[in-house]
This record gives sequence, structure tokens and C-alpha cells, in this order.
Amino acid sequence: MAWAFGWLLLVTAGFLLARRPNGTNRSRWAGFSLPLILLLAALARLLPALWLPVGAGYDIESYRMVTDALLGGQEVYNAALGRHPYLPFQMYIMGAMAWLSAATGLPYVVAVKLPAVVADVALTGLIYKAVIGKMAERDGHELPDYKRDGGERAAAAYLATLYALNPISLLVTSYHGQFEAITLLLLALAWWFWQREQASRSAGALGLAILNKTWPVVFLPIIFIRLPGWKARVRAVAVALGVPVLFTLAYILLFSPDVGFMLGRALTHRGVAGYWGPGAILNPLATVQPGLQPAVDVLFALRNGLLAAAALFALWWTRRQSALDAFLTLLLSLFVVTVGFGIQWLVWVVPFALLAGEDRWLKAYSLAGAFMLAVHLFGLHMIPLLSEWLPAAADWTLRLSGLPAWAIVVAWMIHRCRTVTVAAAPAHPRPDPLAH
Repeated sequence: MAWAFGWLLLVTAGFLLARRPNGTNRSRWAGFSLPLILLLAALARLLPALWLPVGAGYDIESYRMVTDALLGGQEVYNAALGRHPYLPFQMYIMGAMAWLSAATGLPYVVAVKLPAVVADVALTGLIYKAVIGKMAERDGHELPDYKRDGGERAAAAYLATLYALNPISLLVTSYHGQFEAITLLLLALAWWFWQREQASRSAGALGLAILNKTWPVVFLPIIFIRLPGWKARVRAVAVALGVPVLFTLAYILLFSPDVGFMLGRALTHRGVAGYWGPGAILNPLATVQPGLQPAVDVLFALRNGLLAAAALFALWWTRRQSALDAFLTLLLSLFVVTVGFGIQWLVWVVPFALLAGEDRWLKAYSLAGAFMLAVHLFGLHMIPLLSEWLPAAADWTLRLSGLPAWAIVVAWMIHRCRTVTVAAAPAHPRPDPLAH
């Protein structure tokens, strides 16, 4: 297991050493081709995915319960005892990987991580293409890479490399074993189609992202208020929500699950409370100062209201910004106020911050987020080192490990509210990846 921690440090060092393109290094970045960046992203993730014999214990066990039920012809939600808090889509990817494992002898924990590894590599390529994807002014066709401006290629290579070597993405995909990268790829595709003024395709990709994990629904109001006219808005909502609704209805008709039990966690899952933000401070303090417990109870009782208020504020504040800027601000605003949290959620911000050119803030956030993930994964979920080394302080350590990342999120959100313009922007603006 020591090598896994060493690999994390090595990849993180590469992430930190990557410098913005400038007059002295621009040509080097411009010469860093997409195939090399994709190879770098694949190697960074595949080596620990192949050699690390574990993932987050609870999640891998849950995946096994799901795939055992699926391949055994059982109704998954009942057989998995509520351990699949998602709509019926990811289970089939898991099932395919379980079949691959049985057919080839590949360890299950390795096979189940592979789809997210592939998605992460694809997302690396999408970031590169999105940055370099300016259109030829004369004929409207994309220019081949070798004809593009060196500065544009350098920016694309730099930002894609920051994702290829991002320690949060590495930890979530190859160490934890979460499939967040699949959802992020679908959501990034929704934004990509939106940028290219393909609203129906954007809504379709968003619908698949929502089907995979429900949280991408927060992107829907952003595109809703930017579409011209109610006809286009109704169509986008119908497609984006129709995809998960139709898939879910098909599953219900085929397998007759307990619908309330099936949809309960998928539509209401809000993470584990008390391990992020103010709750991470108040909750452990209340164990030694019982007088603080009412404050903890009030904070937890207000969790839905806080999320709704943060979302409404972000939607209003960013109403004249690009969809990308608005979405990044919305995610940060939710991270500021949320009481519940899942450690894999830390990766949500990463690709969209890079697409928005927020690499400087992202570097600080990624270090703090990787610290939190490492404490949780190496201290509890993969190896229970904290309970062995610091049994009396294990819970405190886990809770407080997220405070640096949360503090950066708060500062980042304040910075964006002060500096990102609210001047009128076109419905489908082209990104300026290093403008911030």
C-alpha cells in the first residue's frame, strides 16, 4: 500500500509542476500532443487501478451486491438492500464489468473501476478539444490541430494535462473506485453540445448524466433560462427529464420493484452530514460541549433550505454570465452551504474549473481536496489506519480534514462573485480558457 501513496505523491507533483503557458514555455506546451496527454491520463489511473487490490470497502461491497443481484436475475433494489442509491443505468455498466471479471479472471475490484478510468481519459480529451475548438472564421469548419495557433494549442495542452494529473480525479476513480467520471463526462458533453448550439443533443446528454447520478439536474435551470423562447425551453426540459423518466419507467415495468423504496434514496440522497463545512466543526464540538447540540440540530434541519437558497442566489447572480461560468459558480455556492457531503463530490468542480480557465484556484483546491480524500481513504475507507493509530481522535481527524478544502471553496466563491462579470453575455459564448 505504500507504493499507492507514493504514486499519488508522484502524480500530484507533476500536477503542481505544470506551469501556465508563457513566452518561455509556450512552444513546449504547444508541442505536447493530445495522444501524449491521453496516454499520461491513462497511465496515471490504470497503474493504481490494476495494482491496488482494494477500493473504498463499503462502495465496492455495494457494487458486488448490485452485480450479484443483476447477474442472478433478481430485482436489484430489493436484493441490494438499498445499497444502490441511483436510477437504473449504472447497474448495467457494473454488471458488464462483473461479467468481464468472471470471463477473464480479472479481479472484480479492478474491473469495476475500468469504466470510470476510460471516462476520465475521454474527459481529458474533451477538455483539450473544448479549449482548442475554435471555428475557422471563413468556412465554419474546425481547423486541424497542426494549423491551430500555438497559443491555443499550448492552453489546451496545459489545461488537459492538469486534468490528466489531477490528484482528486485520480483518488476518486482509481483509489476510491467511484464512477463519478462517467457522470462528469456526460455532463461535460451536455455543456459541449450547448456551446456548439446543439440544444437537443445537450439536453439528451444531460438526461443521461441525470440518469447516471441525479445531481447534474442543477445544470438544467442554467440552460433553461438561456434558451430563446418557451418552445425551446419546454423541449429541453422534456428531453433532459424524459431520458431518466423513460429508463426508470422501463425498469419498473420489467421488474416491478417497490417504487418508493427504489426512488427514495436516488432522489433524496444528500451525502453524509457532519463531515464538511460548519457541520464538521460543530458536530465533534457538540460531543464535548453538549450545549452546542441545538446549533447542530438547527444546521441539519436547514440543510434543504440552505441548498435551495444558495442555488437561487447563484442562478440570479449569474443570469447574464455564460452557462459555464454560471455552472461553476452554482457548484461552488452549493459546496459553501451544504451540510451533507460525499468525498467523491470533490471532483465535480475540477473539469468545469479547467474549462473556465480557473487553474490557479483549482490547484489550491485540488491539493486541499486530495488531502481530505487521502485522509478518508487511507484512514478509513480503504485501510482503517486512523482507528489503529489514533483511535480516540479518528472521527475528529476525518471531520476536520475537509476544512482546508471548504475554506478554499468559500474564498473562491467570494472571488468569483467579485470578479466574474455580470455584464450581458451571448447565449452560447466561446470559452477563453486562460482569461481569469
